[in-house]
Amino acid sequence: MKLNQALLFALCITFLNCSTESSGNPDEENMDSTLLKKIVYNKDTDDEYTEIFNYDGNKLTSIDYGDNTKNVYTYDDNNHLVRDDFFSEGVLEATVILDYNVNEKVATFTETFFETSGLSDRKYKHDITYNNDGTFTDVVSVSYSNAEFESHRTETITLDGGNNISKIKTEDDDFQISITYDDKNNMFKNVHAIEVLNILSENEFGALIYGNTNNMTSYTESGASFNNKETFEFVYNEKGYPISAISTSIGESDDTLEFIYE
Repeated sequence: MKLNQALLFALCITFLNCSTESSGNPDEENMDSTLLKKIVYNKDTDDEYTEIFNYDGNKLTSIDYGDNTKNVYTYDDNNHLVRDDFFSEGVLEATVILDYNVNEKVATFTETFFETSGLSDRKYKHDITYNNDGTFTDVVSVSYSNAEFESHRTETITLDGGNNISKIKTEDDDFQISITYDDKNNMFKNVHAIEVLNILSENEFGALIYGNTNNMTSYTESGASFNNKETFEFVYNEKGYPISAISTSIGESDDTLEFIYE
């Protein structure tokens, strides 16, 4: 389902807020309503598969991967995205529950894994702090077999001056992620609550939804004894949205992607 399973869950936790208020500019709001409908991976090969994106208006309601495997999204009466359920062959394997602060930013989210996931009896709780210097902190706790939560890790996330994350650093560890972007339209930019969907991309069973402004062109993860890099080369349409891409990873064969819009 994913091209890169190694990214940390915290990759996209920090995209400012999930406010559903409009910009106040009708011309701007009506300018572009492009929504991604399908991604076809490795077309015309034995490895071909398709992700289908389903919407209610511009609210993403589910992503279908075939074989009755999908992510399903639930919203409250205020249109906040509050739940992400992952089903494999029709069986619920994992759930993420989100809570918000008074500023309508994600304050906490908790991942729960069920027996069928292979990670049963385990929960991860993420507490988010928005720092004055423009960085963000994710304090992660873990609970096994419904015991009390205990400290697991802390990560600091840096933005590039906009909504794109440029660096993620794990405290007390040499592990770091560095990311670069293009200057084109992100394929998911018009999806409701895209900032929150970014949060859900990096749990174990989250859908692959990176960024809400531009498209990721390179991702590098490094540590004391390793350095891994993945790059994306895009072709764009006349609106500046990607219509195809080639993903290249060190030591692996290239993957191709085709993006189809409504």
